[in-house]
Amino acid sequence: MRLAGLSVDVDSVASHLEGYGFERPQDDGSAYSTAVPRALDVFDRVGARGTFFLIAEEAEKHTDTVREIVRRGHEVASHSMTHGLPFANLTEERSRSEIFDSKVLLERISGARIDGFRAPSWDAGADLIAELERAGYRYDASAYPSILLPLLRRAIASRSAGGAVRTVSGLWDGVFGRTGPHRLTVGNRTIYEIPVATTPILRLPYYHTMSYVLPGPAFRLIGIAARARRCPISYQFHAVDFLDTAQDDLDERIARHPGMELSLSTKLTLAQDCLQRLGRARQVVPLREIVDSLDRPPAGRLST
Repeated sequence: MRLAGLSVDVDSVASHLEGYGFERPQDDGSAYSTAVPRALDVFDRVGARGTFFLIAEEAEKHTDTVREIVRRGHEVASHSMTHGLPFANLTEERSRSEIFDSKVLLERISGARIDGFRAPSWDAGADLIAELERAGYRYDASAYPSILLPLLRRAIASRSAGGAVRTVSGLWDGVFGRTGPHRLTVGNRTIYEIPVATTPILRLPYYHTMSYVLPGPAFRLIGIAARARRCPISYQFHAVDFLDTAQDDLDERIARHPGMELSLSTKLTLAQDCLQRLGRARQVVPLREIVDSLDRPPAGRLST
Protein backbone atom coordinates (compact mmCIF):
# COMPACT_ATOMS: atom_id res chain seq x y z
CA MET A 1 0.00 0.00 0.00
CA ARG A 2 1.29 3.47 -0.84
CA LEU A 3 2.34 5.71 2.06
CA ALA A 4 1.24 9.15 3.20
CA GLY A 5 3.47 10.87 5.74
CA LEU A 6 1.60 12.88 8.37
CA SER A 7 3.21 15.67 10.37
CA VAL A 8 2.34 18.42 12.84
CA ASP A 9 4.50 21.50 13.39
CA VAL A 10 4.01 22.16 17.10
CA ASP A 11 4.60 25.90 16.88
CA SER A 12 3.43 27.86 19.89
CA VAL A 13 1.12 30.84 19.48
CA ALA A 14 4.11 32.92 20.57
CA SER A 15 6.29 31.61 17.74
CA HIS A 16 3.54 32.31 15.19
CA LEU A 17 3.23 35.88 16.45
CA GLU A 18 6.97 36.38 16.17
CA GLY A 19 6.73 35.06 12.60
CA TYR A 20 4.15 37.75 11.90
CA GLY A 21 6.56 40.43 13.08
CA PHE A 22 5.45 40.99 16.67
CA GLU A 23 7.83 40.93 19.60
CA ARG A 24 7.65 37.36 20.83
CA PRO A 25 5.34 37.13 23.86
CA GLN A 26 5.61 34.57 26.62
CA ASP A 27 4.51 31.09 25.51
CA ASP A 28 1.05 30.28 26.88
CA GLY A 29 1.69 26.52 26.63
CA SER A 30 -1.51 25.86 24.67
CA ALA A 31 0.28 24.02 21.85
CA TYR A 32 1.28 21.25 24.27
CA SER A 33 -1.42 21.37 26.93
CA THR A 34 -4.34 21.60 24.51
CA ALA A 35 -3.50 21.24 20.80
CA VAL A 36 -1.32 18.12 20.94
CA PRO A 37 -3.81 16.06 23.02
CA ARG A 38 -6.60 17.01 20.60
CA ALA A 39 -4.45 16.06 17.61
CA LEU A 40 -3.56 12.72 19.20
CA ASP A 41 -7.23 11.96 19.77
CA VAL A 42 -8.16 12.82 16.17
CA PHE A 43 -5.31 10.66 14.85
CA ASP A 44 -6.44 7.77 17.06
CA ARG A 45 -10.00 8.01 15.74
CA VAL A 46 -8.88 7.64 12.12
CA GLY A 47 -6.06 5.17 12.76
CA ALA A 48 -3.28 7.55 11.66
CA ARG A 49 0.23 7.93 13.03
CA GLY A 50 2.41 10.97 12.45
CA THR A 51 5.52 13.01 13.15
CA PHE A 52 5.41 15.89 15.62
CA PHE A 53 8.03 18.54 14.84
CA LEU A 54 8.85 20.18 18.18
CA ILE A 55 10.62 23.40 19.10
CA ALA A 56 13.00 21.91 21.65
CA GLU A 57 13.14 24.86 24.04
CA GLU A 58 9.34 24.82 24.33
CA ALA A 59 9.08 21.03 24.41
CA GLU A 60 11.41 20.88 27.43
CA LYS A 61 8.66 22.53 29.50
CA HIS A 62 6.16 19.82 28.54
CA THR A 63 8.03 16.55 28.87
CA ASP A 64 4.93 14.54 29.82
CA THR A 65 3.23 15.53 26.56
CA VAL A 66 6.37 14.75 24.54
CA ARG A 67 6.57 11.26 26.04
CA GLU A 68 2.86 10.73 25.46
CA ILE A 69 3.42 11.40 21.76
CA VAL A 70 5.99 8.61 21.65
CA ARG A 71 3.95 6.28 23.87
CA ARG A 72 1.03 6.47 21.45
CA GLY A 73 3.14 5.35 18.50
CA HIS A 74 4.09 8.66 16.90
CA GLU A 75 7.46 10.15 15.99
CA VAL A 76 9.14 13.18 17.56
CA ALA A 77 11.35 15.31 15.28
CA SER A 78 13.12 18.66 15.52
CA HIS A 79 11.67 21.99 14.44
CA SER A 80 14.83 23.70 15.79
CA MET A 81 15.73 24.83 19.28
CA THR A 82 13.94 28.21 19.36
CA HIS A 83 12.24 28.67 15.94
CA GLY A 84 14.60 31.58 15.31
CA LEU A 85 13.78 33.71 12.25
CA PRO A 86 15.01 34.30 9.63
CA PHE A 87 16.41 30.80 10.05
CA ALA A 88 18.71 30.67 7.01
CA ASN A 89 20.56 33.80 8.18
CA LEU A 90 21.54 32.62 11.65
CA THR A 91 25.21 32.68 12.61
CA GLU A 92 27.14 29.44 12.30
CA GLU A 93 27.20 29.02 16.09
CA ARG A 94 23.48 29.72 16.46
CA SER A 95 22.62 27.42 13.56
CA ARG A 96 24.61 24.60 15.14
CA SER A 97 22.68 25.03 18.37
CA GLU A 98 19.31 25.12 16.59
CA ILE A 99 20.11 21.92 14.68
CA PHE A 100 22.45 19.86 16.90
CA ASP A 101 21.46 20.91 20.40
CA SER A 102 17.75 20.54 19.63
CA LYS A 103 18.35 16.94 18.57
CA VAL A 104 20.24 16.14 21.76
CA LEU A 105 17.61 17.79 23.98
CA LEU A 106 14.65 16.16 22.23
CA GLU A 107 16.28 12.73 22.44
CA ARG A 108 16.79 13.22 26.15
CA ILE A 109 13.26 14.32 26.98
CA SER A 110 11.46 11.95 24.59
CA GLY A 111 13.60 8.85 25.17
CA ALA A 112 13.50 8.26 21.40
CA ARG A 113 15.89 8.72 18.49
CA ILE A 114 15.43 11.98 16.56
CA ASP A 115 15.75 11.38 12.82
CA GLY A 116 14.01 14.35 11.19
CA PHE A 117 14.27 18.14 10.95
CA ARG A 118 12.07 20.86 9.50
CA ALA A 119 13.32 24.44 9.24
CA PRO A 120 11.06 27.21 10.59
CA SER A 121 8.95 28.74 7.79
CA TRP A 122 10.66 26.37 5.30
CA ASP A 123 13.59 28.81 5.39
CA ALA A 124 16.26 26.30 4.38
CA GLY A 125 19.64 27.75 3.51
CA ALA A 126 22.17 26.23 1.13
CA ASP A 127 24.18 24.61 3.94
CA LEU A 128 21.26 23.05 5.81
CA ILE A 129 21.61 19.49 4.49
CA ALA A 130 25.34 19.35 5.26
CA GLU A 131 24.65 20.63 8.79
CA LEU A 132 21.95 18.00 9.29
CA GLU A 133 24.32 15.26 8.12
CA ARG A 134 26.96 16.37 10.62
CA ALA A 135 24.36 16.33 13.40
CA GLY A 136 23.26 12.78 12.52
CA TYR A 137 19.77 13.34 11.11
CA ARG A 138 18.32 10.89 8.58
CA TYR A 139 15.97 13.26 6.78
CA ASP A 140 14.91 16.85 6.20
CA ALA A 141 11.31 18.01 5.63
CA SER A 142 11.90 21.68 4.79
CA ALA A 143 11.30 21.62 1.02
CA TYR A 144 8.26 23.41 -0.44
CA PRO A 145 8.58 22.80 -4.22
CA SER A 146 5.52 24.75 -5.26
CA ILE A 147 4.73 27.67 -7.52
CA LEU A 148 2.80 29.13 -4.58
CA LEU A 149 5.90 29.48 -2.40
CA PRO A 150 6.49 33.13 -3.47
CA LEU A 151 2.84 33.91 -2.69
CA LEU A 152 3.16 32.20 0.70
CA ARG A 153 6.17 34.34 1.55
CA ARG A 154 4.38 37.50 0.44
CA ALA A 155 1.32 36.49 2.49
CA ILE A 156 3.50 36.13 5.57
CA ALA A 157 4.82 39.61 4.90
CA SER A 158 1.35 41.11 4.40
CA ARG A 159 0.08 39.70 7.70
CA SER A 160 3.20 40.62 9.65
CA ALA A 161 3.30 43.56 11.99
CA GLY A 162 6.16 45.25 10.13
CA GLY A 163 5.19 44.13 6.62
CA ALA A 164 8.57 42.51 6.02
CA VAL A 165 9.27 39.04 4.69
CA ARG A 166 10.60 37.00 7.60
CA THR A 167 12.69 34.59 5.54
CA VAL A 168 16.09 35.02 3.95
CA SER A 169 15.42 32.58 1.13
CA GLY A 170 14.61 34.37 -2.11
CA LEU A 171 10.97 34.42 -3.14
CA TRP A 172 11.59 31.81 -5.85
CA ASP A 173 14.16 29.61 -4.06
CA GLY A 174 12.99 25.99 -3.96
CA VAL A 175 10.01 26.42 -6.27
CA PHE A 176 11.37 24.06 -8.91
CA GLY A 177 12.96 21.45 -6.64
CA ARG A 178 12.11 17.75 -6.78
CA THR A 179 8.56 17.04 -5.65
CA GLY A 180 8.83 13.48 -4.30
CA PRO A 181 10.88 12.05 -1.43
CA HIS A 182 14.45 11.59 -2.63
CA ARG A 183 17.99 10.82 -1.54
CA LEU A 184 20.68 13.46 -1.14
CA THR A 185 24.33 12.41 -0.89
CA VAL A 186 26.50 14.28 1.59
CA GLY A 187 30.02 12.94 1.74
CA ASN A 188 29.71 9.19 2.25
CA ARG A 189 26.26 9.44 3.77
CA THR A 190 22.70 9.68 2.50
CA ILE A 191 20.08 12.08 3.81
CA TYR A 192 16.51 12.05 2.54
CA GLU A 193 14.38 15.02 1.60
CA ILE A 194 10.60 14.73 2.16
CA PRO A 195 8.89 17.75 0.54
CA VAL A 196 5.43 19.10 1.19
CA ALA A 197 2.97 17.25 -1.07
CA THR A 198 2.08 18.92 -4.37
CA THR A 199 0.00 18.13 -7.43
CA PRO A 200 1.69 16.89 -10.62
CA ILE A 201 2.67 19.50 -13.23
CA LEU A 202 1.12 22.59 -11.58
CA ARG A 203 2.87 21.98 -8.24
CA LEU A 204 -0.06 23.18 -6.16
CA PRO A 205 0.65 22.48 -2.47
CA TYR A 206 -1.46 20.02 -0.50
CA TYR A 207 -1.29 20.66 3.24
CA HIS A 208 -3.82 21.63 5.86
CA THR A 209 -3.46 25.43 5.79
CA MET A 210 -4.66 25.35 2.18
CA SER A 211 -8.02 23.96 3.38
CA TYR A 212 -8.65 27.35 5.01
CA VAL A 213 -7.48 29.64 2.21
CA LEU A 214 -9.05 27.86 -0.79
CA PRO A 215 -12.71 27.16 -1.59
CA GLY A 216 -13.67 23.64 -0.47
CA PRO A 217 -14.08 22.20 -4.00
CA ALA A 218 -10.68 23.57 -5.10
CA PHE A 219 -8.90 22.09 -2.07
CA ARG A 220 -10.61 18.72 -2.61
CA LEU A 221 -9.48 18.65 -6.26
CA ILE A 222 -5.90 19.43 -5.24
CA GLY A 223 -6.12 16.60 -2.71
CA ILE A 224 -7.36 14.13 -5.31
CA ALA A 225 -4.49 15.03 -7.66
CA ALA A 226 -1.82 14.94 -4.93
CA ARG A 227 -3.04 11.65 -3.48
CA ALA A 228 -2.98 10.07 -6.97
CA ARG A 229 0.79 10.42 -7.20
CA ARG A 230 2.72 7.16 -7.26
CA CYS A 231 5.34 8.27 -4.75
CA PRO A 232 4.85 8.70 -1.00
CA ILE A 233 3.39 12.10 -0.10
CA SER A 234 3.54 14.26 3.01
CA TYR A 235 0.57 16.09 4.61
CA GLN A 236 1.20 18.75 7.25
CA PHE A 237 -0.77 20.34 10.11
CA HIS A 238 0.14 23.06 12.60
CA ALA A 239 -0.71 22.84 16.29
CA VAL A 240 -3.01 25.87 15.97
CA ASP A 241 -5.22 23.80 13.64
CA PHE A 242 -6.41 22.19 16.88
CA LEU A 243 -6.96 25.42 18.82
CA ASP A 244 -9.82 27.94 19.13
CA THR A 245 -8.97 31.62 19.65
CA ALA A 246 -11.88 32.37 22.02
CA GLN A 247 -12.48 28.99 23.66
CA ASP A 248 -8.79 28.50 24.45
CA ASP A 249 -8.28 32.15 25.49
CA LEU A 250 -5.47 32.79 23.01
CA ASP A 251 -3.71 36.03 22.24
CA GLU A 252 -6.19 37.78 19.93
CA ARG A 253 -3.44 38.69 17.46
CA ILE A 254 -3.33 35.03 16.35
CA ALA A 255 -6.65 35.69 14.60
CA ARG A 256 -4.62 36.71 11.53
CA HIS A 257 -3.49 33.10 11.09
CA PRO A 258 -5.49 31.08 8.53
CA GLY A 259 -8.38 29.11 10.04
CA MET A 260 -8.44 30.89 13.38
CA GLU A 261 -11.84 32.42 12.58
CA LEU A 262 -13.42 28.94 12.62
CA SER A 263 -14.95 27.24 15.65
CA LEU A 264 -13.11 24.38 17.29
CA SER A 265 -15.77 21.83 16.31
CA THR A 266 -15.52 22.92 12.66
CA LYS A 267 -11.73 22.65 12.71
CA LEU A 268 -11.68 19.21 14.32
CA THR A 269 -14.29 17.90 11.87
CA LEU A 270 -12.28 19.28 8.95
CA ALA A 271 -9.06 17.71 10.25
CA GLN A 272 -10.74 14.32 10.65
CA ASP A 273 -12.34 14.49 7.19
CA CYS A 274 -8.99 15.36 5.56
CA LEU A 275 -7.26 12.46 7.29
CA GLN A 276 -10.00 10.03 6.32
CA ARG A 277 -9.60 11.02 2.66
CA LEU A 278 -5.83 10.66 2.99
CA GLY A 279 -6.20 7.19 4.51
CA ARG A 280 -8.59 5.72 1.95
CA ALA A 281 -5.86 4.81 -0.51
CA ARG A 282 -2.72 5.19 1.61
CA GLN A 283 -1.33 4.08 4.93
CA VAL A 284 -0.85 7.21 7.05
CA VAL A 285 2.50 6.99 8.87
CA PRO A 286 5.25 9.09 10.48
CA LEU A 287 7.79 10.53 8.05
CA ARG A 288 10.46 8.23 9.45
CA GLU A 289 8.62 5.27 7.92
CA ILE A 290 8.79 6.86 4.47
CA VAL A 291 12.57 6.99 4.91
CA ASP A 292 12.56 3.37 6.09
CA SER A 293 10.69 2.36 2.93
CA LEU A 294 13.22 4.14 0.71
CA ASP A 295 16.08 2.48 2.58
CA ARG A 296 14.81 -1.04 1.88
CA PRO A 297 16.61 -2.96 -0.89
CA PRO A 298 14.57 -3.55 -4.08
CA ALA A 299 12.37 -6.67 -4.12
CA GLY A 300 14.35 -9.76 -5.04
CA ARG A 301 17.67 -8.40 -3.74
CA LEU A 302 19.24 -9.32 -0.45
CA SER A 303 20.87 -6.73 1.73
CA THR A 304 24.42 -7.46 2.83
